Order: sequence, then C-alpha cells, then structure tokens
Amino acid sequence: MTKNKSLGFWTGTYLCTVLLGVALAVIYVSLEEPVYYWDFAAYFDTFNRQGTLLVQSPLEWLSHLRASIATDDYSAAILVPLMPFHIVFGDSRFSYIAGIVAIYLVPTALFIGRMSYLEAATETSSSRSWLAVWIAAFLYTPFWAATLRGLPDVAGCLALSAATYFLWKSRFLTHEPVISGVRVGICLWLAFVLRRWYAYPVVGVGISAALFCLLQVAKDRDFPALRNAAVGGLCAVLVVVGAALTFQQPLILKILGTSYGDLYSGYKTSFVSQVDQIGSRLSYVNWLLIVVGLYISVIRRNRFSLFCAVASALTFFLFTRMQDPDRHHSMPMFLWLFPAYAQAIVAIVSMPALRSRWSTAAISVATGLAFFGTFFPLGRQMLSPISDVFAREATLPLHLDNLSEYRRLIDDLVGRMRPEDRFSVFASGSIMSDSLLYEMDKDLYPRIEWTCQVDSRDQFRPGVLKSRYIVVTDPPVTHLQSGAQLCVTIPDQYIVEGKGIGAAYRRVAAYQLSGDVMGYLYEQVRPVSKTEIDALYADLRKKYPGWTTPEW
Repeated sequence: MTKNKSLGFWTGTYLCTVLLGVALAVIYVSLEEPVYYWDFAAYFDTFNRQGTLLVQSPLEWLSHLRASIATDDYSAAILVPLMPFHIVFGDSRFSYIAGIVAIYLVPTALFIGRMSYLEAATETSSSRSWLAVWIAAFLYTPFWAATLRGLPDVAGCLALSAATYFLWKSRFLTHEPVISGVRVGICLWLAFVLRRWYAYPVVGVGISAALFCLLQVAKDRDFPALRNAAVGGLCAVLVVVGAALTFQQPLILKILGTSYGDLYSGYKTSFVSQVDQIGSRLSYVNWLLIVVGLYISVIRRNRFSLFCAVASALTFFLFTRMQDPDRHHSMPMFLWLFPAYAQAIVAIVSMPALRSRWSTAAISVATGLAFFGTFFPLGRQMLSPISDVFAREATLPLHLDNLSEYRRLIDDLVGRMRPEDRFSVFASGSIMSDSLLYEMDKDLYPRIEWTCQVDSRDQFRPGVLKSRYIVVTDPPVTHLQSGAQLCVTIPDQYIVEGKGIGAAYRRVAAYQLSGDVMGYLYEQVRPVSKTEIDALYADLRKKYPGWTTPEW
C-alpha cells in the first residue's frame, strides 16, 4: 500500500468510526434526563464556560488556561481540543460527548487496537483478524463508560498509548535513547497535565518498562543497551520534571504537601472490593478472552502484551493504595489489558479449524452485545438470561424518577426564601445532593450553603446549621461505604427524628424522590444551641477524635 493510499485508508477508517461513535453517543444522551452533578457535570460546565470565554475574549481565555494548568486539580487543558465542537455545534451535552468521542476515544481505540494487532498477528493470521480487533477496540466498554458519563479522561489514555508506542519501538529506550526519551517524556507529561491522577499509570508504565528492559539486557547480555536505556530514562524524567515545574509549579507544590491517602481514605475499601470493582467493568466473556490472551502471549512470547499487562497490574496496585478506582481511574488499566484481549481475538479468528468469516462475526456479535447490555436499559433487560455477555456494573443513561417532585422542591425553596436566606442539603448521592439541585437550577448558587460530602476530605462544616432551610432524606442518601459520610448521615438522622440539632427545625414539606426515597424540607424555627452542637460533635468524635467543636 502506497503512502497516499495508506493515509486515505486511515482517514476513512477514522471518519467512519467517528460517525458510528457519535451516533451511539447521541442515542445514549437522548435517553438521559438532562440533570448532571458532581464529576458528571464538572467538565461539562467548564467546557461551556471555556467555549464562551474563547469566543468573547481569546486572550483572556489563554490567560485563564495558563492559570488552570498551573494550579487546578481539574485542569482545563483537557478541553482545549474540544473547543471547535463548542464553537461549531454549541454548548449542548451532545456536542460535548461527541467531541470526546471524536477527539479522544476513537483515536485511542484505533491506536491501541492497531498496536495490539500488529504484535499479535503472525504470517499465518487471518486477514479478517484486524476487522475483529478494530470492532473490539471501538466497542471496548471501559473506554465508553466514563466518556458517556461526561468524563474526558480517555484523553490520558491517548497520551499513554503514544508513550507505550515509543517505549516499545525504541526497545525500552535502548535505540535512539535521547530522542526516544524526549518523546516518551512529553507523552507522559501530557497524560499528567490532562488529568493529575494519571501520575499513577505514568509510574506504572515506567516501572514495567524498566523491568522488561532489565530482563532483555540480562538475556542478551547487552550492557551497552542498559547504558542507553539509562540515558533515555533520564531524558524522559528530565522532560517530565522540567515541564511540570515550568508549567505546573504551584500544583506540584500542593501535591507534594498533601497526603492523598488520608484525604481520600473515605473513597477506599478493601483489596477484595477493589478487585471486584475492576472485575465488574467487563463481562465474563471479556475476562475469559483476556486470560486466554495472556496465556497465548506467554506461549508465543508476545512481550508487548505481557509488558502492557504488567503496567496495568502495577497501576492498579499503585492507585488502590490511595483510593478505589472509579470508571475513569480504571481506564489505563483496561487500556493495557487490551493487547491480551486482541491476542486472543487474533488467535481465534486465525484458527484453521474455524472459518474466519464466522469467527469474526461471532467476535463482533459478542462485543456488540457487551456494549448493548452495559449501556442501554433495553439491552440489559433483553440480555438478562445471558448476563455473562455484558459487564456487571451498568452505566445506564442517568435518570431520576419523579422529576416533577424535584422541580417542586426547587420551587418551594425559591418561593420561601428571602434574599438573605440560605439552604443546605444533608444528602450525598445520585438521588439527592446540593450539587444535583444546583445543576437543575443554577440560579440557586448564591443561596446554597455547601455541606460536607466526605468526612476525610471535607470534615463537618458547622456553618450549614445556620441555614434557614435544610433538605434531608429518609433513608439517608450516601454514595460511599458505610461510615465514610457521617457528616451527612448523623445530621440527617437527627433532623428527621427531631432530636439534638433536629429540635431546632420543623418539617414544612415532603417529596417522593427517585428510588423510593423520601425527601423533606425543614425550616429552622430557632438557632441551634451550643449544647446541641456539643452533642453533635460528641457523636462525630467517636470516629474522628481530632475534630474539635467550633466556637458557637
């Protein structure tokens, strides 16, 4: 294939894949209630603010972008390539998700899919195996789960794919060490600047590369290669450190001064639970193919697949020392498991005893069913008798039952509150939270007294007890494991039962929320007393003895 034909083939493949991806995203978003909150809304809101600012004042946008890269945990850099979608297609959720799919998800799927195929294929492999790998990569549910939730973290996977490519093609920096080291360093820094938590997979792939390099040097007794790898590794480290200090020094200083293990302890469960969470994000069929692929990789000495699998495992162990991996956190782990997945697919499609046409069709159907059952309610319902084909953890379109009740709650708050009044919400989950109400009506922003969401990160904020109105639920609504959100559950219980601080409030309205949860609006009839504050903190200190009772 000539260079022009190759360019035309890949351009056509990319455009066709993007059209399919955008179509799937449009169908998914059309099934959602237009109510987003927390991380599902954070970057979407920033996307709209950045797009508006870019159109109004490009220079101010550049200044804001530079400041965001230097200081923000949620850097706006990840949204820069998406700005044309805001300018051309507007500020809708469709535009935002379509941008992530076209700019980040599809290139990532094609990149890792092509690398995996080339390393898995042999001279006897079927020509149809690339088609099967492409379909599997495009419909790989871990890439889509976070993307459809509005999280653009797959961008980091694109940077990691490039770093993986340069590491592998340079034989772990032993060939052209300086140039290769600079390339790898730039890619790794880009992953970090796009999303701060990508520091963990950056370290994971670095350790895996060093390990496989040492094994190769020991096998070949090629000690000059070890010297080259050391030079290349030093270049990569210098690029990462130099770029981080040049563009992100305030953020780096904050990271070095923060104990993230303590800060995110509320997000951490047991090792068994963490493994189960990862396991639930692929179907049993997918996992079987990955295990088979790893076995075949060992037999056929597919070192690329094994190198990536080690990077995946190291990333899991490093990240889970801090917190549980959510959908977006687990993407690099699944990125590096895909080469084993592809190895199994290539082997199956190329088996002499099977017709490649039918085996390719079977792989395509299996990946399609996994996608359909993971992301669409109808698919999950129809495929329930064969649930092994889709992931146990569903990522269904966001939906709230009884949406009119939420609207009524907001109307009651707006109608009752005077200009000086504030309200607080003792609930933290998908059914109710202050963030959810804010996203439903952004005019509420100046009236919200934001509450503690996670004990270890926020601690209890006593100022919320001076709000005139309080929203609580029965049963309490939380999103973390039991005992990690006492700053929500204890005040909620007190107010619902009318004891302790709850004696200062009276119930004024009730609402039937989503999931058979009752919501209640309370009005403060007198100030909370010092005695009641002392009793509340006495309960909180049973788990957090370091929390001190505030002046009251």
